Amino acid sequence: MPACRNKPKKVRVYIEETAGESARVETADSSIEHERPSLLEWQNQLLASPGYRAIALSARVKRIAYIFQANFAQYRSLVAKLQDPEFWLPISGPGNLDAHDDLLSEAERLLHNFLTSMSTRIDQERAFMRRNFSERPDLASEYRGKVAAIFSDDFAVVFLKDLRNHITHHQLPVAQSRETFKAGSISVTFILPCAPLLEWEWSSGVKEWIATHGDAIEIVDVLDAYARKAASLDKWLFHRIEQEHRTEIQEFQRAEEEYTRKYDRAFGL
Repeated sequence: MPACRNKPKKVRVYIEETAGESARVETADSSIEHERPSLLEWQNQLLASPGYRAIALSARVKRIAYIFQANFAQYRSLVAKLQDPEFWLPISGPGNLDAHDDLLSEAERLLHNFLTSMSTRIDQERAFMRRNFSERPDLASEYRGKVAAIFSDDFAVVFLKDLRNHITHHQLPVAQSRETFKAGSISVTFILPCAPLLEWEWSSGVKEWIATHGDAIEIVDVLDAYARKAASLDKWLFHRIEQEHRTEIQEFQRAEEEYTRKYDRAFGL
């Protein structure tokens, strides 16, 4: 059963086609004939309602977040595979250097995708707020305050932004894998050696931050921490929009349920 909240385009096309057919079916139940065009008009009213717009706004936040978080999930998935000895040991052996090089190339590709999608998420969300809440300075100010509270004074965040610029405009960082042997287990992660990184140009304070990591930055942990911060902001914004428009959303949902009941009755579903 179509629902205008989830698939508005599909519903609109389907009802338009059905409404067009109703004029040619003269023997059909007259009550249904009169309802079909009104359903189309009703649907258009629902899609133009403040509640539907609010749902679309919160859904947009989820889609912006998804692009970024899905790229991070791919990176984490590769790291998780490394913890399986059957996957890792053949690659790490001295006789299989090509396979290990291919692994590092894949890690660099996924790091590139993470950093690029990080930048995309920031730019899209900033434009989203400007486009949809420029007339709500209180909410826009609340959002900026939340961003500052989560990301400000964090050199790891500035490091990732600078690293994205280096990858995009200069070169990929030198990636390595690191094994940590424990009792009966091996832990594997990816690292970025600090020595070549310190030769690059960085924003104020970032070079000192890199130096505090000793010989290498465990980049997986840095990415994980950033992804968690981004997720917390995006979840807050999603729920804040729903909270701001709770009344309109509830009105839309009641109207949508009534529309669905009438749709089912009209089409015998």
